[in-house]
Amino acid sequence: MEFARQEYFWLLWLIPFIAVFWGLGVWHQWRMRERFGNLANMEHVSRISWGGRGFFRGFLLVTSVLLMVLALAYPRTVVRELKPVPTPTDLIFMLDISPSMFAKDNDPTRLGRAEQIIQKFILLKQPQDRYALITFNYTSVVLSYLTADPQVMLVYFDYLNQTEEPEPGSNMGSAMTSALRLIDNDIQMNPELSEKRRRVLVLISDGDDNIGEWAAPLREVQQREIKVYTFGLGSASGAYVPLQMSRGGQVVKYLTREGGARIVSQAQAATMREISERTGAGFFRGEDERQVDRALDDILVQGRPIAGYQANPVREDLYEYFLMAAFASLILGIFL
Repeated sequence: MEFARQEYFWLLWLIPFIAVFWGLGVWHQWRMRERFGNLANMEHVSRISWGGRGFFRGFLLVTSVLLMVLALAYPRTVVRELKPVPTPTDLIFMLDISPSMFAKDNDPTRLGRAEQIIQKFILLKQPQDRYALITFNYTSVVLSYLTADPQVMLVYFDYLNQTEEPEPGSNMGSAMTSALRLIDNDIQMNPELSEKRRRVLVLISDGDDNIGEWAAPLREVQQREIKVYTFGLGSASGAYVPLQMSRGGQVVKYLTREGGARIVSQAQAATMREISERTGAGFFRGEDERQVDRALDDILVQGRPIAGYQANPVREDLYEYFLMAAFASLILGIFL
């Protein structure tokens, strides 16, 4: 227990004076009683009180004053509450920007839906976490390095949505290689900061890898014990693949076969499922809000290990109990 306002303790000097004056009063009362002689002769006229009543009432008065002074000193208990400290996480998004990601079987497009998922991650970000963004088609590019302020990604979303001629290809291996290099560079630049951080890769795409370079980087990801969570976009019925778009987002040209028939891009998830399963993570459908929320909980909350515990002092005020005890002592002294 601690007292927040110890400057009121000087009032405790009143207690000895109160005790002395009260004791003198009781002593004077005893002297007056002795003058009456045999008090038993007075019982038929008046009730004779208990001889120690005065001392006991004085004790209650002193106790009441003591409790009131302690209440003024603002007593409170201090309990150490152990709060778990989550492990800081570096989250690297690997976003597919191939032509099929501009298909409109997701609202507003597959790429737009991917951006919505990333924005959900940003909203739930912990202060100690850092995010990065890598885009890929036939190759990969790091758009945003690891940063504690991932709002800068929104600028890149605007840039991606203004794409007029998306490059073909889906090289997931290149994206993972870029993610590993990004992590290595961060370790070299910030060895102390990167020492005890958890690293997670998030792959968002609408189809399988059509380059075939993902097996080797995936083995390195497994060796480092990094999980790769994957989100699949697109529908089973599919949608036409834009090849050229106007600045307003209207499709000017679609991907076609010989003869002019438009090619339909359907959701494919075999590669993404294998990548997530081999790293001990999970695959989720990006258009399903419940699956997205479950993934967010698994990545940012339930799946996050505890780095340690922080002892936080929790204080509970006790002055009310002291005041109630002081009031009870006064009442008892009055009616005794």
